[in-house]
Amino acid sequence: MKLSSIQLYEDTKRKLGNRKIHPRESYDSVLKRILENEKIPSIEEMFRQGDKIKQSKKYTTKDVIVISHGMRGK
Repeated sequence: MKLSSIQLYEDTKRKLGNRKIHPRESYDSVLKRILENEKIPSIEEMFRQGDKIKQSKKYTTKDVIVISHGMRGK
């Protein structure tokens, strides 16, 4: 396995460190766990969910962005 180095801000490194299950857990393991647990729906799924929403009004682009971020858990 080939290793690489990446640059992180100290704040990012601290946040990753806070996500460690054990003090000796590697940052690689932390990042893999975060990426595996990421549940972002595909754009197709977001459209399907959006089609189910009854629209009582017309939505602005800003409204659509807020709704879609809510669906993505942001």
